[in-house]
Amino acid sequence: MKTIEEDEILLESPVYTKHVVIVMDGLKEFTIEPLLWALENISQGSCKVTLLGVMPWLNIPLSTKTWSDIWTLEMEDLSILKERSEWKSDIKYLKLQAIVDLCTKYGVVPQIKVAMGYPLRLLVVEKITSLHASWVVLDRHHRKHKKFYAGKIPCNMVVLNPNGEVDLIKGKSMINSEQNSPGESPASQVPTPKVVIAEGLKVKLKERAQ
Repeated sequence: MKTIEEDEILLESPVYTKHVVIVMDGLKEFTIEPLLWALENISQGSCKVTLLGVMPWLNIPLSTKTWSDIWTLEMEDLSILKERSEWKSDIKYLKLQAIVDLCTKYGVVPQIKVAMGYPLRLLVVEKITSLHASWVVLDRHHRKHKKFYAGKIPCNMVVLNPNGEVDLIKGKSMINSEQNSPGESPASQVPTPKVVIAEGLKVKLKERAQ
């Protein structure tokens, strides 16, 4: 069993905090919890944080519902909208402001990206690889794919669950990456990581929830 101290060393090491990608289900209502967890546990002032909303290709009724959330917005939109009084009554802009305020508190500048395609789990792997993520935070809607991600994504990941706990998925470093065949993604060549339950992290999160 890992100790809390060992978990903290792993999470806080600068090697792992260059780019934190937070993967969320773009069809579900946006919640701040995955971002808050990342900022409190693995982010640093010098790192980059990307909120990635993933979803399948949508028909018009579904897209109308989805585009009412933050995934239609750019960070630049907030400064423009602040010149108009009505932005304070628009829930998606209030969510965006909350994101900016929280990241500012931790010295991080966030960015928002949207990816659409199918199957979703392959889309997630493709986007995480292209973003060169060093840490990935998956929301609870992606828990069912965690074993698949463990075998494909060459970096450390955590998966949140509804109980305020996380599972730590520790990816192994690539070995002899120069031997990859032309046209093959490094993510498809990385050895299958070992899935580790981060007991120390669970204790810390439970204590914070009380």
